[in-house]
Amino acid sequence: MEPWEWALAALGVLSGLFVCGSIVWGVFDVLRENRLDQTSRILWVLAMFILPLFGVVAWLSAEPRLSTNGFPQHIRNTL
Repeated sequence: MEPWEWALAALGVLSGLFVCGSIVWGVFDVLRENRLDQTSRILWVLAMFILPLFGVVAWLSAEPRLSTNGFPQHIRNTL
């Protein structure tokens, strides 16, 4: 194999690891969110597996909207 083929293979492997890691992180983040009901959790997890990066990005944009007053939980506890 040529060096550029090795570079492309390495880039493919790193991209795959990033996508898999993002999905695993997103699934655990959804499952530990206590403000979601069971149906919502299942739908979010399915979205992350069906459309991997889009599902994770959608979760990242929707997660702050779940909190009340726009503050994360650990900040609301101190107010």
